[in-house]
Amino acid sequence: MLKTNFKDYNFEKNDYLFFCKNVLKNTGWKVIYKIFHRHIRRPWSRRKFKEFVPNGYGLEIGCGTWTIAPSDRTVLSDAYSTHGVSKSLAKVFFDATKVPYKNEMFTFIHSEHVLEHIFDPIVTLNEWKRILVKNGKIILFLPHAERTFDSNRPRTTINDLQHRTTGDENSIKKEILSDWLINVINKGLASHYSHIPPEDMLTDGTIHYNVWTPEDMIQLLEKLDFKICTSYDVVIDRKDSFLVIAEKK
Repeated sequence: MLKTNFKDYNFEKNDYLFFCKNVLKNTGWKVIYKIFHRHIRRPWSRRKFKEFVPNGYGLEIGCGTWTIAPSDRTVLSDAYSTHGVSKSLAKVFFDATKVPYKNEMFTFIHSEHVLEHIFDPIVTLNEWKRILVKNGKIILFLPHAERTFDSNRPRTTINDLQHRTTGDENSIKKEILSDWLINVINKGLASHYSHIPPEDMLTDGTIHYNVWTPEDMIQLLEKLDFKICTSYDVVIDRKDSFLVIAEKK
């Protein structure tokens, strides 16, 4: 069990300085002009935190090598210590489906391009809801089915997800893998994954188990008794994505 006292977590003292250090680490001397690029700083997305969760502590699940969450009050977590050749920004590590924190600890949960990699989002979202305080927010940035390499794949329905909780997991995963290989990998739409053996794609966090639009995610969150606060079909500073913000009732 991880420590659950926020005093034990080393939050960043200055979020903007943390951002600049991360840009420097990833771009070297180009930091001189990169820090001013809107698509890197993501000001539109960052404003959503100020608008919907101006106070309180949050948890980012699957931060990877970059974050737009306010790092001075967000616990940065990940399942992997490295992504490719880069080290994760996370300071705590765990499986997103089994969060090692007590009930009702966080004011918000932020996740960006993570939930599509998870086989059972119903179990996972219920787990995330468990650690949210009443009226706590969940902030989900996800790849849009129509604007990513998943555009040739069928969208994931609630019936699909419910079947995953009762059906044979291995058989279902093989079906999803087949679809992924046919409609993404074999068509050269995700060349950065093409070197990975197919049998490894089901265990290394590569495959997209889920393909969604905002309407699909809203339907799922409402099914799980979240209240929808807002949604955006297009994220202005990450246009392959959509955003849904919901509240724990």
